Amino acid sequence: MAYRHVVLAIAVVSAPALAGDASAGQGVRLECPAGTTQKGSKPTKDLGVFCIKTGGSSDLDKVVRHGPYVDFWANGQKQSEGQFKDNLRTGRWTFYDANGVKTGETEFERNDYHGKRVEYFANGTKKLEQAWVKGLQDGLEVVYAEDGRTVSQARFAAGKPVSDR
Repeated sequence: MAYRHVVLAIAVVSAPALAGDASAGQGVRLECPAGTTQKGSKPTKDLGVFCIKTGGSSDLDKVVRHGPYVDFWANGQKQSEGQFKDNLRTGRWTFYDANGVKTGETEFERNDYHGKRVEYFANGTKKLEQAWVKGLQDGLEVVYAEDGRTVSQARFAAGKPVSDR
């Protein structure tokens, strides 16, 4: 569980709902779903730009994030982007390093890893590929070298390793 949170800190999907490129100094405009409003518009290192359900609390600790989300590194580069549904991460999230290079993609369901998870080297080649089901690693994990060679493979079932190659 702790591993998952550490990876999230360094690694989220190209949300088609993003209309502006914040790294170019523009404000961010999200296409928020009906019944929500956008919170924030300028990239800041402390707070992402996201949609919140209307009629709720104005206290940021109590708002319900619902719809697209994007946050930024201190230098203005995009750090992560994805979707929330009722305050829980959902769908594919994409993560970037401070230079704007994609470092990973992770699929979520109700805040848990669910589906494919991929990490990338700075040159864009795959570093790691995993399968997850409801927060538990389940399926083949492949670790790659930077030149694309397979370094290792392991199979998981319900979060536990069942074989190595």
